[in-house]
Amino acid sequence: MGRAYVLGAAVVVSLGLWLAGLGWTVALLGIAIAIALVSLYPHKVVSVDPLGKAVFITGCDSGFGNSLARRLYDRGFLVFAGCLSPDSAGALALKSECPDQLHVIQIDVTDEWQVRGALKFVKEKIGDNSLWALVNNAGIAIFTEIEWCSVSQFQRVLDVNVMGVVRVTKVFLPLLRSAKGRVVNVASLAGRYTFPAFAAYSMSKRACIAFSDALRIEMKKFGLKVITIEPALYKTPIAESNLLEQQNRKSWSETPPEVKDAYGDEYFDAFLKNINVQMKRAIPDTTHVIDLMEEAIIDVDPRIRYVATTRLGEIRAAILMLLPTSLTDKLFEKTTPKCLPRQSTGSSVDSSSDNDVTSR
Repeated sequence: MGRAYVLGAAVVVSLGLWLAGLGWTVALLGIAIAIALVSLYPHKVVSVDPLGKAVFITGCDSGFGNSLARRLYDRGFLVFAGCLSPDSAGALALKSECPDQLHVIQIDVTDEWQVRGALKFVKEKIGDNSLWALVNNAGIAIFTEIEWCSVSQFQRVLDVNVMGVVRVTKVFLPLLRSAKGRVVNVASLAGRYTFPAFAAYSMSKRACIAFSDALRIEMKKFGLKVITIEPALYKTPIAESNLLEQQNRKSWSETPPEVKDAYGDEYFDAFLKNINVQMKRAIPDTTHVIDLMEEAIIDVDPRIRYVATTRLGEIRAAILMLLPTSLTDKLFEKTTPKCLPRQSTGSSVDSSSDNDVTSR
């Protein structure tokens, strides 16, 4: 019996307990226990032979992509490591430390010309190998409040994290399809269980997962597998506190005066402190994520979805997904700044309303 069946049975039993009148508390406790047991359920990985197989990975300048490229190189795969900058420290390290069976390719996933150039390069260098896997790992993040996140910033995140996945996947699908290989999309945990200030990032990841779900169903007839890796918040360059603070200060400086007046500098400073607190909760060791990414590529029968977090994090996310929105909203209020915006008081709101009427 597989993990999915064990969890499914537990959910059915828990719902039965709820319908029997034992309440949501008992039902949720049953599901939490089931998730904990499933996380311990052994999964036997049957590895594919890496001989004659190539893997293309985007976002290898640093973080997950760089580590995965090394891991697959050590396993004997032919690795194409896509980097935004071939002169970045991570790209140069890959070139020097993995001289054979690894090629660094410059690719900006928002640039159609570069994406097609990467395909041409792979076709030239792949030789007698087949393209076994594509790993869409490139991504950016903006952790800011919606009202001072510009539309252009939203567009940039979506262009990299969603349209970048679409561009690269569509270009490489013919090679992957002929090899009956797999597409692995990295999409951080998304949904109602991401805390505030993740709006743009969360939107992009939900869209990426929706794309993966549709592609998986469509590609099944060709024997091509589509898998998502969903990491929680880990300590990678994408979650570097100084960078996030710089992004927020830039956004704040470009925010219209009336919006800045509504929040006030005191609230903005409290928001920055709150973001730093949240980033300190990032999981420091990324080994678990790389292990799951590797498994998605080498396992003959991989799972559809891999969630990379702590066991406590798995239980927390599963419970939050089952709770009503009104309750999760109250829980997430605890992760917002304690300092109130300037116009959160009745007098300020009235003043704003008067100004609106006058302006008409």
